[in-house]
Amino acid sequence: MNTIISNQYMMMLSDIYPFNMFVPERMGKTLFPPHWHDECIEIILFVEGNAELHIGGESYLATTGDLFLIGEGLIHSGYIVDEMPRYYTILLDRHRLVGSDLNSVEYGALLTGKLNLPTLVQSNHPHYDKLLQIVNTVIYEFLHRDLGFEAAVKSNLQILLILFSRLFRSSTDDNALKQEAYRRKVERLKDVISFVEHNYQDKITVSQAAEIASISPYHFCRVFKDAVGRTFNEYVQLYRIGRAEKLIKETDLPITRVAELAGFGTIHYLDELFKRHRGCTPLQFRKRSLSNRKPDGAI
Repeated sequence: MNTIISNQYMMMLSDIYPFNMFVPERMGKTLFPPHWHDECIEIILFVEGNAELHIGGESYLATTGDLFLIGEGLIHSGYIVDEMPRYYTILLDRHRLVGSDLNSVEYGALLTGKLNLPTLVQSNHPHYDKLLQIVNTVIYEFLHRDLGFEAAVKSNLQILLILFSRLFRSSTDDNALKQEAYRRKVERLKDVISFVEHNYQDKITVSQAAEIASISPYHFCRVFKDAVGRTFNEYVQLYRIGRAEKLIKETDLPITRVAELAGFGTIHYLDELFKRHRGCTPLQFRKRSLSNRKPDGAI
């Protein structure tokens, strides 16, 4: 996974097939750190287990069978509750999908129009079964990758977009206006998240972050926790732990050097936070990671 993940346009299959399926890499207790996709709709289906999600300023306890629909530009993050859940993430660039082979202006406008997607669709939703069937078909095609799976996925995603347009076309009701107002409010946080990802090795303060967001420190703390689900300082700590975990697993650097590169400064501070969030020391984590590695050539 790239170091900078916010606003990440993740690798798509191709220009003709502008979509893909992912299981983002876990970083400590963070399932996926705060990020957004300006040009993609993200669909997450939880198959097993629980997770704490924060999407567009709302908090959710994801459980088995939950379907999340995350619109373009919404900040979202996820955290592990107990055990690592099993889930699938589908990213879809609907504008590129429509533009790849559809010549009808009217049809293209239908599939790329403004949506008011429900963030969480559960089994009691009147259209849950219909949506779930399409999503499960897409997941099946990705997992099995039989001949022509790309075309099969594309067809199903176009059907899904038609269904979105029929069910969730944006209106001017109070809920839509409220969502738009909140979106404008948290837009300022994106510069802060990107700043942390570029400068996590340096000292970063709440006042510094609030200045970047052009919000007073008091209001910044409230808005940030609402949007991300963690205080700003907790977020910075978790991000640094994620970077340290990656370095420990993927390099042979001494732990003292890992502490420096991940922004902790001293090995003692890294030890303290690592034990708090991961339940072991960095050295113990490295030993476990080495023991779990498969030999070359293993599948």
